[in-house]
Amino acid sequence: MSSILSRIYNRKSVIVFGVVVTTYLVYRYYKSRRRRDTFADEDAFHREIRRRRVEKLVELRDKLEQLLGSLDNFQPELPDTEDDECIVCNSAKAIIQTYPCKHRVLCRRCFVRTLQVAVNDLNLPLKCVVCRTRIQTLDRDRHEGTTPLELLA
Repeated sequence: MSSILSRIYNRKSVIVFGVVVTTYLVYRYYKSRRRRDTFADEDAFHREIRRRRVEKLVELRDKLEQLLGSLDNFQPELPDTEDDECIVCNSAKAIIQTYPCKHRVLCRRCFVRTLQVAVNDLNLPLKCVVCRTRIQTLDRDRHEGTTPLELLA
């Protein structure tokens, strides 16, 4: 009788051991499969983000080209004093004032060109050409009721 019980006990332990091992292997398989699916989803997500960034940059570059084209027809203001000159071209009045540093050192055309170079070189956010402070806004006080982009047009 004890030999029969020991055989049944051994069979049960083998079966239990087999079930435990099989369960563990199935768990590991599904865990690795889920991780692979997650990485595939993340890769697709990051590819989509990169694609959208490239589209936005191309769109921004096109708009800057159009803006430069429209500024070619624009007659710039002449500076009243040497302090009013654009520090880049020295021929137009500096009218673009940056905040928070409050430097007024660029004319419209030079500001758009600076912005174009920054976009092409991916040097964003834009920084002041004098003190390298991050530009948060442009001059709004002198041109009440206009937006910063209207200042450039």
